[in-house]
Amino acid sequence: MRILKIGGSVITQKESFETLNEKAMEDIAAEIANNYRDLILVHGAGSFGHPHVKKYGLREPISISRIHNACLRLNEKFCGKLIEFNVPAVGIDPMTSDISRVDELLKKGFLPVLHGDVNLNFGIISGDDLVVSLAEKFRAERIGFATNVDGVIVDGKVVGKFTRGMKADGIGESDATGKMEGKIERIFAMKHRCRVFIFRGTGENVKKFLRGEEVGTEVIP
Repeated sequence: MRILKIGGSVITQKESFETLNEKAMEDIAAEIANNYRDLILVHGAGSFGHPHVKKYGLREPISISRIHNACLRLNEKFCGKLIEFNVPAVGIDPMTSDISRVDELLKKGFLPVLHGDVNLNFGIISGDDLVVSLAEKFRAERIGFATNVDGVIVDGKVVGKFTRGMKADGIGESDATGKMEGKIERIFAMKHRCRVFIFRGTGENVKKFLRGEEVGTEVIP
């Protein structure tokens, strides 16, 4: 089993309200089409979810509704692009759906596509947290985080391997769900051990990950 998380900064233009990065989404969908068996896909909220969080906050039901529906819009667009490439993608809403459906979808040959969202307790459902939970539930062999950077950066350079005791530079993805340091902390806290890679979200890198190749930085607990 493989789990691939596509960062919101990869498939959307994060500085432009609810705007897709059409080329990146198409390139990634094309590669997933060639290798989607035994795969669970998760994506971030990007310029669809985060601007609403910033504008409306997480205090009122109407705010949660606005954010949630923005996340659903991006999920629908991503699934739609995958379907254009003949991938049987099915979106799963982590706020209100039964996540156990993932197992059923996999067994029937579908590609489950989950996403970062908000929850009914007026908080955020992080895509990274979803990845960790799914990895532990399904005993994943490989996890990939496709981001807007080439990998984990230490002393100004991307490293091939990152282990405990090393200190990452304080740069990388920065949004409502945290920076690169938070991503690494989640990986190190995993109870399940598997190979984990952080890499720039291009079609070529996604292809390498899905083929079982090393790409970007491998984070080793």
